[in-house]
Amino acid sequence: MRYYPINIDITDKRCVVLGGGGVAERKVESLLRCRGRVTVISPDLTPRLKDLLSHSKIQHLCRVYQRGDFEDAFLVFIATNDSMVNTEASQEALEKGVLVNAVDTPKRCNFIVPSVVDRDDLVITISTSGKSPALAKKIREELEASYGEEYSSFLTIMGAVREGLLKASNNSEKNRKIFYRLVDSNMLALIKEGKKDKVDSILLDTLGEGYSLGELGIDL
Repeated sequence: MRYYPINIDITDKRCVVLGGGGVAERKVESLLRCRGRVTVISPDLTPRLKDLLSHSKIQHLCRVYQRGDFEDAFLVFIATNDSMVNTEASQEALEKGVLVNAVDTPKRCNFIVPSVVDRDDLVITISTSGKSPALAKKIREELEASYGEEYSSFLTIMGAVREGLLKASNNSEKNRKIFYRLVDSNMLALIKEGKKDKVDSILLDTLGEGYSLGELGIDL
């Protein structure tokens, strides 16, 4: 295994994206979804990035890269179409010990970005260690077909149930059995079919009063 797998909390961390094209746009979108504080450095922006700027979702330095742009940065994406700029910028980031990904150039990175199946709290990542992004995409598409949006709703329920049980009891063995009983139930299929009443029935049978969808504050 070439790369150590890890999930990083970037909430309110300064993230810099060098470049303003389509690739940079996708990186910005993903950073914003994870609540990063994003600065884009580029003379030009895509229409989508301009829209994000107009709504104060990102900061923008309207110029080319300058040495020193990565001061206080936590994470950097380098996505320009100038190979010399990409080389210089990635070198600076590496010297500073900043997390850096130079798009499509693994040798200039200290991390790479996996293909992602995103179901809110369920995140499945696929990596081929940079050997075949096409294969990673194929596997991602297969997983997306198997793990639908119902998994997001299921985890919302499980999170609320877990919070309630941990407040009510410190009997970890009893709670563990409840969690596995819910996971092994057909609740996922019922959520997918929109059968809220039957989901409530499972919650009642497993947990007793106080854990209906309404009482948990969940609307499927």
